Amino acid sequence: MSNTIAGGAVRVLWLKLHPGIILALAVFFFTTLVFAATPSSSTLNPVNGSSATWAGSGIAGATTDETTCVDGTDCDVYTITLTGSPANYKGLVLAISISHQNKLNDYDLYVHKGDLTGPVIASSTAGIPETGEAVAIDPTVSGTGLYTVHVVDSNVLPGDPYSGVATITTPPADSPAHGTAPTYANYQSPPGLGDSSGEPSIGANFNSGRIMTQAVFDTLQVTFNTNTSPATATWLLKDGPNTDIITLDPILFTDSLTGRTVVAQLFGTTSLSSFTDNDGETYTVSQGGGIASGVDHETVGGGPFRLCTADQLVATPLPCAQLAVRGPLTQYPHAVYYASQDIGDAEMALSQDGGLTYEEAHPMYTLVDCGGLHGHIKVSSSGIVYVPNKSCGSTQGLIVSMDNGLTFAVEPVTGSTPNSSDPSVGIGSKGRVYFGYVAGDGHPHITVSDDQGRSWHNDLDVGVPFSIRNTVFPEVVAGDNDRASFFFLGTPSAGDGTGADTGIPFNGVWHGYIATTYNGGRTWFTVDATPNDAVQLGVICTQGTTCPNGTRNLLDFNDITVDKVGRVFTAYTDGCITAACIAKGNDPAASHTRLDNDGATKATIIRQSTGLGLFKSQDGTRLQP
Repeated sequence: MSNTIAGGAVRVLWLKLHPGIILALAVFFFTTLVFAATPSSSTLNPVNGSSATWAGSGIAGATTDETTCVDGTDCDVYTITLTGSPANYKGLVLAISISHQNKLNDYDLYVHKGDLTGPVIASSTAGIPETGEAVAIDPTVSGTGLYTVHVVDSNVLPGDPYSGVATITTPPADSPAHGTAPTYANYQSPPGLGDSSGEPSIGANFNSGRIMTQAVFDTLQVTFNTNTSPATATWLLKDGPNTDIITLDPILFTDSLTGRTVVAQLFGTTSLSSFTDNDGETYTVSQGGGIASGVDHETVGGGPFRLCTADQLVATPLPCAQLAVRGPLTQYPHAVYYASQDIGDAEMALSQDGGLTYEEAHPMYTLVDCGGLHGHIKVSSSGIVYVPNKSCGSTQGLIVSMDNGLTFAVEPVTGSTPNSSDPSVGIGSKGRVYFGYVAGDGHPHITVSDDQGRSWHNDLDVGVPFSIRNTVFPEVVAGDNDRASFFFLGTPSAGDGTGADTGIPFNGVWHGYIATTYNGGRTWFTVDATPNDAVQLGVICTQGTTCPNGTRNLLDFNDITVDKVGRVFTAYTDGCITAACIAKGNDPAASHTRLDNDGATKATIIRQSTGLGLFKSQDGTRLQP
């Protein structure tokens, strides 16, 4: 949804203020928008060297992402018209760049096809320190006509104007992957803890530095001692008072910024749930879930509340104006969301008091739109809520709410094909969406959106370096906008490695892989993070309750998170833990049946040991083992 309103527009932001007061701030503009770009537009021809320049006026402020900026105040518009037909640009690209002087200032660059309501087809959002951003666009793919350049003030002080250049030129050489590949170490839970740990969740508390993880009945607190090399881990059982009684779908969510961890067990049309603000030392029992929630596949997530922009206020005035009456307003600064799936639809409920109570659940989609099961909730820094789905018609899909979980749009992930594993999303600091999924052919793919799922680009098969042909449990986390990690279980074995057919043996050796990008998804490092210890031998069935005995011990998902220094952690359940199973997994001559496995469900954490993390600001402090 565009943030541009012309012709006497009024922009109103509804802010949730402590101690829970909604304040309406009206900001009036000129009858036409005041653009800072001088000149405001140009026309380029399909000739190598055709170019134009413009000057920005040095706008100042701080903007969460492109959806929250105000044109003429903290973002700037410049339009380019390409003449001719797409075929005229064969062997040429449209290169657009901006530059400024102070490397501690941060401008971001977005390019829309058409006006600002059109899809974002290219972006550059590198972050501090930087003195410029650049993109290259292929008109033979994107077409000719109008392009709109949106320069967004992410974090800029006055007195540092930018300059822009647009040029028709020959394509640059393909960008190599930035940096070097990270390395990882595995930490298995001690005997007696995490022995039944299918479907693990994981979270990082930025305040305490601890890791929280949950699977089946066990909620575990993990502390890493970095005074030794390699680091050692201390595991402690920290169950909530009502979350170790019964289990259907266990889930854990940690709000890294506030330090609150919510733990839940599905219980009919709600859940048994508690939250802790001290990593499990004490808990508060909560309502559990929204009234009229579903009966399966629960998920909990959270983050900042969404601020209503003027165009949203016009389109959906009641959701924007009535946030205060949708539930109790408290000192807790973030929203918490509970979602689950029912027979014919899936629902989400908002908590405005940190997960203590929830409003009535609202439908996210019906079976007409998508399959019933969905992935896990993620919330952007500007409060946009995302839930991925593995089957929305002919593609996978992303369910998006721009109004704090009241209404939803289903966005198809173009280029994807449905599969049986739930996809996952990671949201960059400036709103970039990384969608990790298993394609219909079983390969691990990840694709990127810079416009809340309306368009997608850089869809890549990150399993190519290891010839991965079967994949399960994709999990994604992002840090800075240009940095993300994608965890999945994969095997190079061909055949039906995730189905319920017992008549066809599957000779699979499954490992945990992590792919990481440092350049916005253009290239990825893919690493085998369990190189000497297979996670599973044989089949990992993803067909739910129809799976044969012994093939669904890992259940339905894993999880991934990042700590305050950008270090990546993943949680998985290990099905191959005995010396005999590990040895057979390491024997390239061995064959495996579907039951040739320990059938274990042992809690295990992968911790990044070396390499760059997901926060550029922490690059000066190199990660140590």
